[in-house]
Amino acid sequence: MLTTFVIALREGLEASLIVGIIAAFLKRQQRTDALRSMWLGVGLAIVLCVAVAVVLRVVDNELPQREQEGLETIVALVAVAMVTYMIVWMTEHARDLKGQLQEQTAGALAQGSATALILMAFLAVLREGFETSVFLLAAFNDAADPVPAGFGVVLGLVLAVALGYGIYRGGVHLNLSRFFRATGAVLVLVAAGLVASSLHTAAEAGWVVGGQSEALDLSAIIRPGTVWESLITGILGIHAQPTVIEVVGWLLYAIPMLTIVLVPDAVRPRVRATVAGGAVVAAPVVLLVGTLGGSKETGAAFASSAAGGRTVNVAITDEGCAPAALKLASGPATFVVTNKDSSRATEYEVVQGSRTVAEVENVANGLTKRFSLTLQPGRYTVRCTGAEHEKGSLTVTGARAAVALAPALQRGVDGYRTFLEDETASLVTGVEALRDALAGGDVAAAKRAYAKARVPYERVEPVAESFGDLDPRIDARANDVPKSKWTGFHPIERKLWVQKTTEGTAKLADGLVKDSRELQRLVRTVKLEPAQVGNGANELLGEVSKSKITGEEERYSHIDLLDFKANVEGARAAFDAIRPALAGKDPDLVAEIERRFGLVDAALRPHATADGFVPYTALAKHQVRRLSEVIDALAEPLSQAPARALSG
Repeated sequence: MLTTFVIALREGLEASLIVGIIAAFLKRQQRTDALRSMWLGVGLAIVLCVAVAVVLRVVDNELPQREQEGLETIVALVAVAMVTYMIVWMTEHARDLKGQLQEQTAGALAQGSATALILMAFLAVLREGFETSVFLLAAFNDAADPVPAGFGVVLGLVLAVALGYGIYRGGVHLNLSRFFRATGAVLVLVAAGLVASSLHTAAEAGWVVGGQSEALDLSAIIRPGTVWESLITGILGIHAQPTVIEVVGWLLYAIPMLTIVLVPDAVRPRVRATVAGGAVVAAPVVLLVGTLGGSKETGAAFASSAAGGRTVNVAITDEGCAPAALKLASGPATFVVTNKDSSRATEYEVVQGSRTVAEVENVANGLTKRFSLTLQPGRYTVRCTGAEHEKGSLTVTGARAAVALAPALQRGVDGYRTFLEDETASLVTGVEALRDALAGGDVAAAKRAYAKARVPYERVEPVAESFGDLDPRIDARANDVPKSKWTGFHPIERKLWVQKTTEGTAKLADGLVKDSRELQRLVRTVKLEPAQVGNGANELLGEVSKSKITGEEERYSHIDLLDFKANVEGARAAFDAIRPALAGKDPDLVAEIERRFGLVDAALRPHATADGFVPYTALAKHQVRRLSEVIDALAEPLSQAPARALSG
């Protein structure tokens, strides 16, 4: 609220002053005809500015997620450029603003042209109004809650108009130089926050790939719903886990701009020249820091040795997996996977036969992720889906690695197996109920059964994905597979919510029941290792960030939050399996993961209803962003857990 209030007050007062000074001059000249022309120009400018803001907002809401992030980046940078120019210009011209405007008005009157006066008022207000529209749109995109932000706009504009009218009538005396200096300092901090936000959204859009390692962890201070979160995030634009590039961008903007605004008038010209020269150096510095930051590992728990074994550094490229052929000794290993300039491939998998042994997903360009496992002798396939040459090879030599587990880990793994068996049993029961509802022709009952059956499947999804094409048969979305092979949940979902019928679903329902029973059978025999169980927790969070957060998973029913919650519950069950072993080695990491699970629960809770969750389409953009942030914050320490739990 305070951010939008200051923006609206500052920009609104500038516009009010411009209009007030011109109106007062015309009134003294007794030119009521020209005064009407001026108001016409003001009205046209206001209408155009409102239209621009509405169009930008509508376009932003209609775009897909990645394109939305790109547009928000552009809007934020345009807003920063505008406010920077406005702040610098006003520090130089606040004292003689009145004289300049009166001189321009007199020139328009001398021409005897109403058009010239309309154009003058139109352009003057248009500049301020357009700056306000773009700046406020960027601030709203970054706001935690649009309601108080909107109230701040209204309050700021009302006060600005009141002050402008008071100055016009002569009843209010305001030191404009001091006013614009004080508000300029606040706007510099707001604009610095927009710089950091634009770097964040640019990373989400895939435009910025460097500097994505975590620079600071302020989650102990910036807690959801607290006053500190409102002040630090709302005004300064600093989030709980800012990246290296965001912190560097914030500092490189805020420090020189605050210097320009706050230094005495006598030394400002020299300071401006120094800052301009520094900007020439700063731009390549940001790029350099971003590049170096992007290559750094996050998390101090990972060194050259992990999980009692070693680290295997591999990469994803547009060409394929690098190296394409790996030869390793058996035993525990942690794979550190870096995406090196690939825009097509974002997954790295280790596959044996038809089963995925371990994988990481959503490794965007410039990012690094990891997984741990115990390698056993044999031949494997490594796969970077989407690359020109998707498949590589992994040969593991030596004796079969011992997998005898400490009692705490063994109990955890046994408990997780029980969890998997219970959930797959619930899945079979759920899809059988769905089949019965579909056969009975009851669309409403089938919708309820569909939602209920989705929960156990989403809790065990990583295990299902490990069994070759079983997951695509059960859970493929439209366009994931050829139309002739599209089976499972989602064509049924489309029938129920789009076509509003149960007709033509019998074959789909029978196939879903058959595949679910196959998954139940395979789960009873699957070999589980602690590292793979721990990796499963991260894969479930990856499912959230990959599809649930974009709304593409349940694109017809919009019950994505139900899937979201189930994925988090599955991740919690997987973490609980390795938690006892981790607690004895790194209790601080356990406490941090527990706290961040709590933040995820807190972010989901407001959207819960008596029978599930609100439709995903009912969420505002800031609510989606909050969910994304808490999931990313949980994923970072959780990714350290498997290797740390198994370390010697």
